[in-house]
Order: sequence, then structure tokens, then C-alpha cells
Amino acid sequence: AIDNGCVVKLDGLITGEREIWKGVTPAKNDALADIAIIGSEEVMYDERKKNLEEFENEAGVVARGYIPRSRNIFSVTKDALNIGDGVTPAVGYIVELMAGVKLNVVSSLTSGATKVGTIIAIETAGRYTYYVIKIA
Repeated sequence: AIDNGCVVKLDGLITGEREIWKGVTPAKNDALADIAIIGSEEVMYDERKKNLEEFENEAGVVARGYIPRSRNIFSVTKDALNIGDGVTPAVGYIVELMAGVKLNVVSSLTSGATKVGTIIAIETAGRYTYYVIKIA
């Protein structure tokens, strides 16, 4: 399973398909052009689940992904981010790939890591905090 806002590396088309790619765990230095940001519609099939944080894309089921393009903007909650101990994300912080599906938040780019973008705003909507990221 994977949360919206997390990333996968595109690893070729699924056999017999012409529009469905296999997503695998990225490395921190993968090319940004090989990455997709997961962003499926948040439809809850289990009626007991009502909250945004309860949604996840099931493993083995097709999920929608977006290819990062320079200057595009997207927003995620902390569920899609790896925020290290003592780090408080702020406007201007870098969002980079890491060896995993979450995006890493750092004050300056880690050596050997691929920059995804920069936090340009932090917004609150109800009880959710969104980190607005402009793609590099």
C-alpha cells in the first residue's frame, strides 16, 4: 500500500498493458524524469473510514501517478514526507528523493540526492497541514 503524495520509480510497462507502468521503490539519486507522484482519487470503499488520513492506495491495484514537471506545484501532508528529528519544515526547505517512497525534507540538498523541489508555502485547511512544493 502507498499513500497519496508518495513517489515511485517507473519501471516499465506492465506486460500486456499500454498505459499502466510498474512502480518500484526509488533510490535517492534516481532521475526526476523516472519518478511519479502518487495522487489517486480518495474514494473510501470501506464506509467505516471517513478521514483523509485513512485513505491509502492498495498494493497491487492501479493508482494514478503524476510525472513531475519543472515549475509545477503540488501539496502533501506530513504522511508523504520523511521529516528528520529536530527538523521543522519551513518555506525554502528542499524536498528530495530518498531510498523509499516518502519525500525527504532537508534544509539543504543532501549530497548525491535528487532534488524534487522546494517548499514554497505551508497551508492549514481544517485539521490538516499541507506543504506546498514547487518542482525543481
